[in-house]
Amino acid sequence: MKVISYKFAEKKNVSFVIDQIKFDDINLFGGLSGVGKTRLLNTIHNLSLIIRKEKKLSAGYWEIEFSIDKKTYHYTLDLKIDPDSGNVFINKEILIENQKKLIERNGRNFKFAGERLPKLSQEDIGIFLLREEPNIENVFSEFKKVFIRRLNPFYYENVEEQILGFSKEILTLKKEKFTLEYIKNKFKDVNSQLYLLKEFHKDVFSGIESDFKNIFPFVEKIDVKPINEIEDVGGSSLPKDTFIPVLLIKEKKLKKPVPVFSISSGMMRAVIQLVDVYTMPENSIYLIDEIENSMGIRSLPVMIDILFKFSGKIQFIFTTHHAYIFNNVDVKYWKILTRDGSHIKVTDWTVLKEKYSKSHQDAYIQLLNSEMIEDGV
Repeated sequence: MKVISYKFAEKKNVSFVIDQIKFDDINLFGGLSGVGKTRLLNTIHNLSLIIRKEKKLSAGYWEIEFSIDKKTYHYTLDLKIDPDSGNVFINKEILIENQKKLIERNGRNFKFAGERLPKLSQEDIGIFLLREEPNIENVFSEFKKVFIRRLNPFYYENVEEQILGFSKEILTLKKEKFTLEYIKNKFKDVNSQLYLLKEFHKDVFSGIESDFKNIFPFVEKIDVKPINEIEDVGGSSLPKDTFIPVLLIKEKKLKKPVPVFSISSGMMRAVIQLVDVYTMPENSIYLIDEIENSMGIRSLPVMIDILFKFSGKIQFIFTTHHAYIFNNVDVKYWKILTRDGSHIKVTDWTVLKEKYSKSHQDAYIQLLNSEMIEDGV
């Protein structure tokens, strides 16, 4: 699935509108703090969760155009709040494949491929209800490929808790079970994911290790071992006699490898994002909020270059509020958000190129002076 265009509106106590945005394979959204960058990513991710019935309905109006296997789809979803009950219901839902209406829903009237359906609950999304139909199944499956990556300081504090879900019994399953998609979706902890990649997808593990060492040249090797085979795990409170996988980073100037509990947040972020892109299925959408967080000024450009080599497989939609990031991304992928009250507008390169220099460096300097984004890193 690839997003072509997107718009969103919400009318609760305060109106909130995101103008239509045109998307590319790579999309860098910048703007001042508080302009709505994170909220943009959240609305896209929430739509995918609502369609998959992994999130309760919430009031809003979405219009999204996307492509799947050379077919173009237009999807409109209008969710409103019943003033009497306070419940959210589906006021309107339309799905068009090329020029053919697959789902047409207004109030309680529901048509599928032109045929009227019996009255159905206004709290169940049509794509979800019809997900087993041949011409809807693929659409539903593609919305499962929308991934968001949020990393904050609290993520690293509960890393031990996340590892505890792994046991040696898992390895008794047949090797064929451990597809990349299974590893990504079944195991949320990067230690477990890396252990299984090392066991069943050695080429993928080697690729991750190689890219990680390019980001951090002082690293000699990465490895994953059960905690009962590790001599020193630092101050970890995990039980030492169990088969719990632990990521180890061996630096060139250190005698012993450093366990995951003691590595920097930048290293942690890098390895998590590498595992993400290596295990995502074809035609995924990867939402990354504030890509610069925890990353150093030297490692970040390398990280960005490595991520973007997957741009044929993955559509990247990421945000930043620091100008430094723009200097490391081709100007054709720049998208600047500005906000007037609750109205968010997007200025992309098709507009910027008319007033900015064609030179990347000059355009970057002009952007710095525009006061549309923040300086620093």
